[in-house]
Amino acid sequence: IDSRKSTSEGIQFLGDKLVSWMSKKHNCTVMSLVEAEYVALSASCAQVMWMRTQL
Repeated sequence: IDSRKSTSEGIQFLGDKLVSWMSKKHNCTVMSLVEAEYVALSASCAQVMWMRTQL
């Protein structure tokens, strides 16, 4: 089934150590590949910003 919902995956490293990974299907429906990439980038940036507050 093509739900047109964006799925984003991401991994974050600190040096050479994997510290976080995620895979998430977003609640929003996207109309283009560019919009899907923007949604994925936004989620990844939010994760990195949260990680910075924890260090």
